[in-house]
Amino acid sequence: MKSKNKFFTILILTGLLLVVNGCNEDKLDLSNPNTVAEPEFFQNNADFRLAVNGMYHPITAVLFWGRVIHTGALLRSDAFNIVPFQQNTTMSTLEGQPGIARWSSDMFPQLYQTIFRANTIIEKINETNVPSETDRNEILGQAYFMRAFANWYLANLWGNVPLVMKVPKTREDFFPQPSNQAAINEAIVNDLTEAFNRLPNSWPDAEKGRPTAGSALALRGKTHLYMKDYPNAVADLRAVTTDFSYALLPASRYEQNFTEENENNEESVFELQYLGQDNFIWGTDIPGTGTQGHYLIDYSPPELSPDNGHFINPHILQVFEDNGDTVRRNATIAFDYPGATGYGGVPFTEDFAADIAVANTITDPMGNVGVPALFTKKYAGFEQGMRAEIPVLGQTIGNNWRIIRYADVLLMLAEALNENMATAEAIPFINQVRERSGIAPLALTLDKAAVEQAIIDERIMELTGEGHRFFDLVRWGIAEDVLGAGSTIAAGRHPKSLAGPTAVFTVGQDELIWIPVPELQANPNLRPNPGY
Repeated sequence: MKSKNKFFTILILTGLLLVVNGCNEDKLDLSNPNTVAEPEFFQNNADFRLAVNGMYHPITAVLFWGRVIHTGALLRSDAFNIVPFQQNTTMSTLEGQPGIARWSSDMFPQLYQTIFRANTIIEKINETNVPSETDRNEILGQAYFMRAFANWYLANLWGNVPLVMKVPKTREDFFPQPSNQAAINEAIVNDLTEAFNRLPNSWPDAEKGRPTAGSALALRGKTHLYMKDYPNAVADLRAVTTDFSYALLPASRYEQNFTEENENNEESVFELQYLGQDNFIWGTDIPGTGTQGHYLIDYSPPELSPDNGHFINPHILQVFEDNGDTVRRNATIAFDYPGATGYGGVPFTEDFAADIAVANTITDPMGNVGVPALFTKKYAGFEQGMRAEIPVLGQTIGNNWRIIRYADVLLMLAEALNENMATAEAIPFINQVRERSGIAPLALTLDKAAVEQAIIDERIMELTGEGHRFFDLVRWGIAEDVLGAGSTIAAGRHPKSLAGPTAVFTVGQDELIWIPVPELQANPNLRPNPGY
């Protein structure tokens, strides 16, 4: 297990917290002895370094990437046939409704907490309190990167949200107007440019895991790709391949991309840092809590999850089989193949006997009995020990989550080149990813349409279970085909068949999550997203 000195040991900054006790104005002047007053903080380099560490916590904590984004957003993809579990799973089955579905109000404020902390750092740092230009650039580079990161997920999960680029001071600041996608994307690109110009290409070993100039360039290239600004996407993503030392792990180490072993390795462009620890208080922003991999709940098999888990849909497996890819298949899907093992190296059919029985007997609301016994392997904690040793809440799981890997950069670059009418130039980048897995390269004579399909398939094989698929379906305009009411892509069934006929993608609504009801009630300037 990793050292508890890992870089994001958290100092919580209370920021704008106002404690009001009754109507006695004298009481309003009381200070909280348990916090550091802001005027007394931000005095030197050490203070700002602590503030930067605190900036990461709302993103990594349980109410965002630590757990809620998975069941609330990422598991919406067609890869996962979710076994319903009360309101916990209605967002991941595309059935959630404002004010009813659990998790809908949790993620949104976490991103703005990180933005507030980044804004505070950006506004307060200067040559007096941090005299070293190198120190200032390292601090500011991280603040600009994380503000862009938070805004990227706000834009792609909720759409036209407020763009908050300064610490609120006036009444109008506290009730911001919604922005638009173009303005948010412009702000993201500008922040990532600042981050790129300030961040180092690498960090010392003790600081590994912080974003680098390469992280900023990759996320900027991804942003351009989502904007369909293909020339700029090509420029940024190509630079990541030529100006930095990233490399694909060999096939023998491929699974190290998803385990605690060899974190922050040469294939990692940016990953969120996690530390398994016993101290856990749900939903809090307190030092020493909330930095565990509670996402384990959402990726562990039905008989281990405290919810009901899910199954991988068979059409996902079929893509691997059609390409003869066993390296990535075996790292992505747990199922009965020769030599397959479960937790702690126990033979698969022995360790998963109860889960297989669930798969064989589960009945969907339409009366269909059984689904293929295919389970998630990435981030499911197989390497953590025997099944009985795995805590169901994941509180001892310290596995970093890889946000951007070099393989993803290569595939995004290929996509941008293909869309920019440079198909022949795109294919070798796809082949780098394929050749790592020991499968045949694509023919260099494929046309643009064939390469588009190859990229779709390649992203299934390389990135399933990493949080990209639903965003891909939406930006490619095929979410309705794959997840809509008429889809039978999952071996003749809908990918969300276990949840029933209402678990379908609705065009004009499900591209985005609804603006949380408490936010609409608190800020009259906000408006519901379409369809909600």
